[in-house]
Amino acid sequence: MRRAGTVPDAAWRRAVLAVAALAAAAAPAAFAQVGAAAAEPAPAASRWSAQAGQIDDALRAQWLVATTPRANWLAGALDAGDPAAQVARLAAARVAAPDDRLFLATLATACLAPVRPRPPECDAVDRLADWATRDVDNGVPSLLLADRARQRNNAAATLAYLDEAAARPRFDDYRSRGALVIWEDVRALPGPYDPAARALAASSYGLRWDAFAAGTIDGLCRDGQAPTDAILAACAAAGSALAQRAATWSLRIAGARLAERSAAPGPAQAAARQQLADVQRRAYDCAEGGNAIAAGLESADAGARARAVAQWEARVARDAREGEVAACR
Repeated sequence: MRRAGTVPDAAWRRAVLAVAALAAAAAPAAFAQVGAAAAEPAPAASRWSAQAGQIDDALRAQWLVATTPRANWLAGALDAGDPAAQVARLAAARVAAPDDRLFLATLATACLAPVRPRPPECDAVDRLADWATRDVDNGVPSLLLADRARQRNNAAATLAYLDEAAARPRFDDYRSRGALVIWEDVRALPGPYDPAARALAASSYGLRWDAFAAGTIDGLCRDGQAPTDAILAACAAAGSALAQRAATWSLRIAGARLAERSAAPGPAQAAARQQLADVQRRAYDCAEGGNAIAAGLESADAGARARAVAQWEARVARDAREGEVAACR
């Protein structure tokens, strides 16, 4: 269990800058690849680090004894120290609330981790297929199925799943929905914590929650994999669809990178390269909008902090409702 005061200040600053955890992860990458002249300055220490650490300890103690689907999901999603226990908690949430896509997605990705022995909850049901079946218009599980087929050297299935993904109308790993669930739990925690410290704790959880889907997609169609021309073309199409229709910036950037490295040389590759630059710039611009909120949360004035917390909360809720990208417009 982490002790008070150990929430990383750099994680806090990145999280507040982007508000949602994935935008926070995308912003530095976008900044680095659009020709920034200087590195970002080191973030100042947050005045709320100690309280955020206390909140972390209190929440973890609460999750140990809680049995609701939401508490099981929180415990499983945010504490990966024991993979078997993590999957057991996520599976309990999935069984208790079978129609919750956040629980479906988190369990499916947890079961893709290369853990030995495999948790029984992962062997009992193909959790990735379960997610794909219950979320049929979402292209993210199709892309993960394509990567699993690639790992099994099944070129025909890889191609089929890539084509399937390219045709899907949306791409969502539900991380924005998860960020709202985390915030609601942190906000409801009893105790005399400053609301700004609660925002710090919630956003730092978002940064520690592994962006599994985006990372896996970013590994598709690499040079060392020797993909066929047909698979390269399918990767380019699926990547472009992801870059245009994903709910989060990290997924859009992963899609744009996939399209750029898979596109045919010449005009197609130039267009894909421009698409990647555009997505990165938009992600960075969106993250920049959080600067005023970050400053307000660190203010010594209680009224300024209250206004910043209200803005932060509204943005987290809007991201969950509309998707991180759509909410930024």
